[in-house]
Amino acid sequence: MKTSTKTLFGIALVTFTLLALSGCGSSTAPKTPTANEQSRIIDNPEYTMTIPREWDVIESKDFTSDVPQETQLVVRNNVKNETFTANVNIIRRNLQTTQETLDFAKSVINRQQTGLLNYKEDKRDVSKMTIGSKQVDSYVVTFEGKKDAQSDQLKFVQTYAVKGTFGYIVSGSYSLQETSDNMNTVETIVKSFSLK
Repeated sequence: MKTSTKTLFGIALVTFTLLALSGCGSSTAPKTPTANEQSRIIDNPEYTMTIPREWDVIESKDFTSDVPQETQLVVRNNVKNETFTANVNIIRRNLQTTQETLDFAKSVINRQQTGLLNYKEDKRDVSKMTIGSKQVDSYVVTFEGKKDAQSDQLKFVQTYAVKGTFGYIVSGSYSLQETSDNMNTVETIVKSFSLK
């Protein structure tokens, strides 16, 4: 799949910003990934995630050098937006020490609160994350912010997981002008993530 450098660079900037800021409710039950006419499952040795059939999948082998190495995968809406195309990315970070998932999530959230301009948290729900055969507590957080004064304000939906010495940040992002259907799609994708 050919991907323009401009498009990947835009996704990479948002990914890098969230990664750089991630230094170190209510309960919702996890969903078993299922595919149907409208969706498909990304299934690899590390994780699974359900995405709409028509969304583009950009794997690390297709990334340009602008995309941070910690980025494992990017999926994006196939309906491009002139200012920002809705997408979800998976970042895997090496951790210095083993952490609980909620502690890792809190450290990521704290860095984003101080690092993003115009940060505003809309919602933080406790959720269950599937990691192997266990259900562990995590968060699904919805917030908005921008990386610098020249950037557009974006909306984000994130969830977090830790397995061994790796921390995972699953981050969906979209324009504030995005349709409610696309906003819901991004959130559904993020919540479908599970680690094997």
